[in-house]
Parts: sequence; structure tokens; C-alpha cells
Amino acid sequence: KMLDYLSEVIIEGVDTNIALLKIILVDEKFLNGDYDTAYLLDLVARDSADLKALKGGMSINKATSDDALMIEVDGSDELKVLAPSTSILYRSASPDQPSYIEEGDIVTVDQTLCLLEAMKMFQPLALSSFNKSGKEIYASDQKYKITHIKGVAGQQVNRGDLLFVIKPVKVKA
Repeated sequence: KMLDYLSEVIIEGVDTNIALLKIILVDEKFLNGDYDTAYLLDLVARDSADLKALKGGMSINKATSDDALMIEVDGSDELKVLAPSTSILYRSASPDQPSYIEEGDIVTVDQTLCLLEAMKMFQPLALSSFNKSGKEIYASDQKYKITHIKGVAGQQVNRGDLLFVIKPVKVKA
């Protein structure tokens, strides 16, 4: 009954574990009652075709993906800045302080764009935050113009949500 019900559920805007639950509900070990507290580790170790398909279709942080093209805005030279995790967005250090950035501002990759808070831990977000493991998603020698700000202060954002749209600007020599 649960499998039938989960097959009809549609939830948009947030990540869920419904696909994983559906895999578990048809798994032979689970159906036979042959499981313990290490069941999920065993399921991953068995790496079934269904689980491989789930991994392939999982929503990932596109901004840190190997494919930097995923951050491009179709039909323009603009780039997306996507939320790296589920958190609360703050546009300034405190309500009485000015916003870190405004539309039209020119920023460097090291400039703070906003704060992200998860479990009372505040993390500044800069374009350089996405440049890890030697891969530059946003070129460090480039400046960017903020063309659109999507998030508002105090808003919860999910991993992969659009926060900002930026456009590379030509640096005069």
C-alpha cells in the first residue's frame, strides 16, 4: 500500500527521500525481513541498478558540479549563483546594516554576497566558495555585475535554488 501511495505523491520545491523509500520497499532483503541497523549501508554496498539510477537522477548542487555549463543562463552571457545547501539567506550582517550587494554592483569572486545560516552556523557566501579542488566555476581574475537578486532576507533556500544572476564584466587593462 505504501509503495502505491508513494508512486502517486508529487512534492515540488524540496528534496525528499521518496525515491529511496520506493527502492527499499521493493528490495528482496527488506521484503524478506532480512535486515538490521546496517541495512542502508548494505543497500548502498550492493549498489543495485535502481540505486544507480537514483544516484544518476539526484538533484545536486549544480554550481559545484563538474559541468560548469549548468550555471549558464540560456541565451545570454549571464551566470546563475545557486544555493550550495539548504539554509536561511541573509543579505546583510544584521538588520540595521546595509546589504552586502545590490543589483548593479560589480563584485570580485572573494566579495561576500550574502550569509547562509544552517543550524545557527553562519557562513559567508562568495563566488570563490564554489571554486574548489582546483576547478574554477567563477574565474578568479574576473569581475561580475549583479544583474538579479532572487532571495530575500530571512528566506529559506534549498540546495540548487537560484540566489543571484551575475554577468562577467570586461576588466579594463
